[in-house]
Amino acid sequence: MPLDSDYNLKEIAIKTGLIIILPAIAFILASLIFGGLGVKDVNEAFIILLFQLISYTWFLALNKRFRKYIRESLYYKINMRIAALYIIIGLVIFGLTSIFILGSGMESNESQREIFNLGALDSIMTFQNIFVILAICIGIPFYEELLFRGLLFSTLSNKYGTWLSLVISSVIFGLLHGDVFLATSIFGLVLGYIFYKTKSLLPGMLIHMIWNSLSVLLM
Repeated sequence: MPLDSDYNLKEIAIKTGLIIILPAIAFILASLIFGGLGVKDVNEAFIILLFQLISYTWFLALNKRFRKYIRESLYYKINMRIAALYIIIGLVIFGLTSIFILGSGMESNESQREIFNLGALDSIMTFQNIFVILAICIGIPFYEELLFRGLLFSTLSNKYGTWLSLVISSVIFGLLHGDVFLATSIFGLVLGYIFYKTKSLLPGMLIHMIWNSLSVLLM
């Protein structure tokens, strides 16, 4: 990547902090406003994901430097057979990780199920539920790969090398997923490694989208 487009760690901390903190602040303010107005039929998951997507879109749309930074890895031409192989391997590892960690009771994703109300998403197809499903299955995976692999891992690897950067970016990715820290950190390692091997964000995005879609459909 061109040197004049490289990010330093301070910039990364500020940008990722804003992307994470701003939706949380907006969610709290919106909840207080809705509470004050007596509005009770607003899905909390809808509000959380709406502000997350607004924050990610704002960052991508207004940050020309970031678009240049991830352009090569987003549009890098990868052999379709290689991409398919990595996607299959990635999904298998995701599945085995979930069986071992979640299935054994080491971690539980119950809190995330409650936050996003996954069990009730297929009961009534309201606009809010449809938005939540699309955000979880498509929007969030797309932006998280841009942020954690395209920005965070790439920046760290320019300074600390591949393997340490894989661990650091994956741990941060896991920390932001609460009760499923260990499982999500392993997911981050897999996605980061695939990005490192293929030089493309697309296989990781597809794995992330497929896995989130399966999570919504099967839970």
